[in-house]
Amino acid sequence: MTQIEFEHTLLKTRTKMLCVAKDFFRNDEDAEDIVQEVYERMLRRGWQEGDDLEALLIRATKNLCVSVWRRQKLRATEPLTCVPEPEEQHSADASLIERETSIKLESAIRQLPPSEQRLIRLKSNELSIEEISQQTGIPKRTASAMLSTAKRRLLNILKTKAND
Repeated sequence: MTQIEFEHTLLKTRTKMLCVAKDFFRNDEDAEDIVQEVYERMLRRGWQEGDDLEALLIRATKNLCVSVWRRQKLRATEPLTCVPEPEEQHSADASLIERETSIKLESAIRQLPPSEQRLIRLKSNELSIEEISQQTGIPKRTASAMLSTAKRRLLNILKTKAND
């Protein structure tokens, strides 16, 4: 299939791709962005002779919608607010509260699976996702998803302890 045939198929399929993206995001601008991104990716990736290009474009649109949605969801993480911040108190009280908080946090971290413990500890050392990925050998996206899951579990453990 030539570039011209590809562009013709894309124009023919564009309406369907927009419908898929609009159904997913309920937003015309986001849908346009998704379709444009699929188009760019397909130009970079290429395609094989015999591919059902229309089906490939629709599937790529659906997959990109899910990926973008997941990224947006990961960014909207909940802060660890169940561990109270020490207020301005006497230095002895403040250090005692800080120590108790550290003990509670460490206890909660120990309840996580070993792989999640490692990721939480690496992140607590202020490493970026890229650095964590390099140290663990886990792809960046996977490390980011695993870290998000670990944070969520840790938050649930801390909330449960706070309610006890």
